[in-house]
Amino acid sequence: MIQHSGITKPALQPDDVAMLTTVLEGWCQEKSCVIASPAAEHIARELVSWFECGIRDKHKLAGLMRHVHLDPEDLLITPDAPLGATAYEDAGQAECHHE
Repeated sequence: MIQHSGITKPALQPDDVAMLTTVLEGWCQEKSCVIASPAAEHIARELVSWFECGIRDKHKLAGLMRHVHLDPEDLLITPDAPLGATAYEDAGQAECHHE
């Protein structure tokens, strides 16, 4: 289990990671985007956030990704951010996204 900000979350299982990767790869293919791009990394964070909030259906997750607005500022790396973090993540704006 992972504990962050007083909230305990179960670790992602291998099947969960495989499903989330498949959904992300589908988004990348649809958007002609490289999986290592900042946009794909942002979408991956959103996917994990939705999954942790209880959205576990791959079709629902794929549908939600189509509605994510990618603001260029969300994809900027801040000088004081940990390696791989974005301004979006650094600002603490992660939240559960429900339909």
